[in-house]
Amino acid sequence: MGDSAVQKKPGFFDRIKRFFKDIKGEIKKVVWPDKQRITNNTIIVIGVVLISAVFVGCFDIITSYLVQFFVNLL
Repeated sequence: MGDSAVQKKPGFFDRIKRFFKDIKGEIKKVVWPDKQRITNNTIIVIGVVLISAVFVGCFDIITSYLVQFFVNLL
C-alpha cells in the first residue's frame, strides 16, 4: 500500500476537458429525427397550443362574465 494505492484527484482543467469529451461522445450516440418527424411534431405542438389557448380564453370569458354578474348582484 505505497504510493500506487493513492490516486491523485484530476485537476480542474482536466475535469473540464473530460466533461467536454464525454459530451462529444454522448452527442454521437443521439439519433437525430428526420425532417418529416420534426414537421409532424411541430404541427402537433402548434395544434395543442392553439386548442389550449382557445380553452383558456373561453374559460377566462366565462369566469369574467360570472364575476361581473355576481358583483352586479351586490
